[in-house]
Amino acid sequence: MADIGTTSTALAMTLAGLLYPNGLTGSSISGRRTIIRRGWPLSSDLTGACSLSKGIDYVTVMPMGSSYKRVDSPLDYPWRTVSISGCTVGLAVDGNTLTVSIPDGVTPAGIVGAQVLLQDGSDTPSGTSMSYAVTADDTADTIAMALAQQVEEAYPRGATVIVPNAREIIARTGGIGTQRRITRRQETLFRVSLWSGSWKGRDALGSALDAAASAEWFIPNTDGTFSQIKFAGAQDIDTQQTSSIYRRDLLWKVTYDTIQAQTAPQMLWGVGNNNVVTHAGLALHSFGSVLPTTGVLTDNFETVYLDAAGNLVLLAQQPYSGLAMDAAGNVIEDAGGNLAAFPQ
Repeated sequence: MADIGTTSTALAMTLAGLLYPNGLTGSSISGRRTIIRRGWPLSSDLTGACSLSKGIDYVTVMPMGSSYKRVDSPLDYPWRTVSISGCTVGLAVDGNTLTVSIPDGVTPAGIVGAQVLLQDGSDTPSGTSMSYAVTADDTADTIAMALAQQVEEAYPRGATVIVPNAREIIARTGGIGTQRRITRRQETLFRVSLWSGSWKGRDALGSALDAAASAEWFIPNTDGTFSQIKFAGAQDIDTQQTSSIYRRDLLWKVTYDTIQAQTAPQMLWGVGNNNVVTHAGLALHSFGSVLPTTGVLTDNFETVYLDAAGNLVLLAQQPYSGLAMDAAGNVIEDAGGNLAAFPQ
């Protein structure tokens, strides 16, 4: 995520690259040795071994906090996938069995799943899908067990899932994507101060840096995003010339984004539900692949609630799942009255 700290670093590194196009061990475009840093000069920079008094110039980068301005943005910034890591787990189907494999020396990762088409008369709906997010600690056996637990008629045997009544098993694997979205866009004025021990040195440094930066419109940030920069003016400040300190401020208006990131698995199956409110609760009329029965509403005897049409009945989903509020206004974790911060 870009903020004033990472943006200051990006601007300082950009200026360093412009001043030293052949690397910091080469010559600067001003012909003078120049040190670039975030923050103001130190006392040692004025009179030390590498100081203004020794002919060393300085470029400092500082954000001007009072210049912050939020930039108007659209009503919504969508999540965008920026990268996808592949699945390292293999699935093989042979009749009514599904075998999991992990190559030697490879860290397991990704999403694995299967859709089971069952013979007529099976208790489990045909087209039931199962999926599992693999972790680095998984083995082929644990993955097979996790998949088998999602289908009532399936059972694991080592790294194999066996579904006796299956007439076809369709296996699929997917990767894990990284998604980002912009949550806020803002602009801040940055002061780039040039410090030199003479007015000639300041003019040489200022002219060279201004010309080199004039073609820069966007600078890369360390998180992979970019910030827009616009030149906003320059000013010579000679209040310290009696101490042989000559300064020029170059101002850049920088627009940068605040970013949120999350991981998201690739979709293996298309599952849809039409929600219909019945006297028993919220009935889900599904289409496409069939969800496994894991997580559906059951009674104390683990009986699955169904409506008259045989659809699974689930509790209406709330936006703050697992949380409630008691009469005193405390956020509690469950119906037992436990405080969210102190689960029992």
